[in-house]
Amino acid sequence: MNTSASTRTMRAFPALCLLLAAVLVRCSENPTASPAASALPAGFVTEGSANGPTVTAVKTQARTGERVTIVGRIGGSVEPFVVDRAVFTIVDPALPSCADGGDPDHCATPWDYCCEERASLRAGTATIEIVDAAGKPLPVGLRGVQGLDPLATVAVTGVVADRNDQGLLIVRAERIERRPTATVPTP
Repeated sequence: MNTSASTRTMRAFPALCLLLAAVLVRCSENPTASPAASALPAGFVTEGSANGPTVTAVKTQARTGERVTIVGRIGGSVEPFVVDRAVFTIVDPALPSCADGGDPDHCATPWDYCCEERASLRAGTATIEIVDAAGKPLPVGLRGVQGLDPLATVAVTGVVADRNDQGLLIVRAERIERRPTATVPTP
């Protein structure tokens, strides 16, 4: 056995272990945390009953600048989340989505409310945005962040940023409460 090679190997072994430990620690640092989740303040999205006035009720009474709580289900289009922006749409929970029809294979995207009349959908839809200090939507997508998924029921508390008589309602969210999804027990 070559003593000099064995000595070099023994001296290099601790350095190799330290390097491997550093790599393992770095890899274990929450690799699944999305930029959107870290962009939202702690406690911005919580789980709870998500109760309050519905989209339609708020749209008929709200005024620009007013603080409101509004309840709806995430949806209204095939893609209710704006890509790379903290913006999504909600629909009045009184409007049935295609998932509510009893045939789960009827529609691949039941959150688009394609079975609903356009006028009813327009009247029952609101836009939700999460903005920075300058009033611009955060540059992150929110789909899947902290349970914000299509058809999730949410209660959004925030300020009405814009509203008109043609059906537009934009709420700048200050907090979001998401209703837990029902779980079906497995036999």
